[in-house]
Amino acid sequence: MLNRIKNLLPLILLCSGINAHAQEAKMWTLQECIEQAFSKNISIQQQKLQTLSAKADYFQSKMALLPNLNGSVTNNWQTGFAINPATNFAQKGVAFRTNSFGLSSSVPLFNGFQNTNNVKLTKANAKASDQDLLQIKNNIALNVSAAYLRVLQNVELVNGAKARIEATRSQVDRQKKMFELGSSNKSRYLQLKAQLAGEELAHINSENTLMQSYLELWLLIEIPPSVNQTIAKFETKDLKVEDEPKSIDLIFSEFVESSPDVKAAAMRFKASEIQHSIAKGGRSPRLTLSAGANSFYTTQSTFGFGDTTIRLVPSGFADNGGVLLPVYTPITSYSEVKTTPFNDQFDRNLGTQVGLNLSVPIFNGWSVNTNIEKAKLNAQNAKLQDKQVRNNLYRSIAQAYVDFKSSYKRFASNQENLDANKEAFAVADKQFELGAMNLADYLNTKNSYIRAEADFTQAKYELIFRRKTLDFYLGKPLF
Repeated sequence: MLNRIKNLLPLILLCSGINAHAQEAKMWTLQECIEQAFSKNISIQQQKLQTLSAKADYFQSKMALLPNLNGSVTNNWQTGFAINPATNFAQKGVAFRTNSFGLSSSVPLFNGFQNTNNVKLTKANAKASDQDLLQIKNNIALNVSAAYLRVLQNVELVNGAKARIEATRSQVDRQKKMFELGSSNKSRYLQLKAQLAGEELAHINSENTLMQSYLELWLLIEIPPSVNQTIAKFETKDLKVEDEPKSIDLIFSEFVESSPDVKAAAMRFKASEIQHSIAKGGRSPRLTLSAGANSFYTTQSTFGFGDTTIRLVPSGFADNGGVLLPVYTPITSYSEVKTTPFNDQFDRNLGTQVGLNLSVPIFNGWSVNTNIEKAKLNAQNAKLQDKQVRNNLYRSIAQAYVDFKSSYKRFASNQENLDANKEAFAVADKQFELGAMNLADYLNTKNSYIRAEADFTQAKYELIFRRKTLDFYLGKPLF
């Protein structure tokens, strides 16, 4: 079964490197991994879009302070009854076309400062969105760092397992020769062979764990898993991690003002207060300045030329000493008629207007008061959220501080334990070769050393990560 697993391992490694032949070999540093995650992470890309949208809202709120300008053009065909706009006479059974042109503009002079407050609101929202983006990047950077260190930890565990296998295999070969020469019994040889099989299985398990940690890292930074991709190692043999002299409260007080999460919450609280002011502005009168210009062209506007004919058309009655006499209006008719040219009509019909409009809200279904009350409640909620963010940050810093202190002590303890077990195993190894120690005691000593080595490796990388996490809250870079 062990041989089967060993034979399948290359196939597993090959499958984990899909399209590996098409990829160039690359060794990734921690900085490159973090930068790759920043460029590919979907959450970051989505937040960037939200930030751009918030900035677009801010720009639009500033543009809303400017006067608007709108143009209009109409083209109408009409038949039947109509009032001639040129003569103001009623006509029946006519067919004509009318074009009208207009420009209009308006600007609010006063609306309870709602427009200016809206500029402040969208600006605060845009700043909050910027801080949200930084916070997402910080979280991803910490996650990538943790995944990166897990890979390094598992690489070291695999290398340690390989070294132990080589040492045990040498002893198995030695015991086999001694058994064949009759200077050792078969039981010792078989027990050592079983120990070798167990160590080989542990090595396979550690390689599987390494592959899984690599897979998690590659998926986190959005690159295809491949056996050609590895990460850069850094020296940890003489690891020296300084203890942290600062207190939790001091770290919090220094970091809280620069924390993107806290800044975003503060901006949203500020935005909620501005929103409350906007809602109260709904009670204010509104003064709007408007202006416009318009003109029109119609086929009903005509002029005559050629031969003229004058005819009298009854236009009413006049009182002549109590006697009503008919009144006639002379109408000149021409032999030919043409529509007044467009330019002449446009200039003649051109008109402008300027106006001020004042509206005072009196009662609108209680909507203004409801909006004010809701905005007030939202401001109170935003204040609580700001406090909650600060509390969560304090808890995160406190937890990171306690985790570091614990890992610092655990590392020192595991280092002492490893040194003791290493020395004990070195003595046991020599005694076993000389025949001064039985196999059971030797294997117990060796297995204790193996456990101490694994515990030390885990404690070492845990300490590195806890130190990096605490350094992050101290404003230090992760790489």
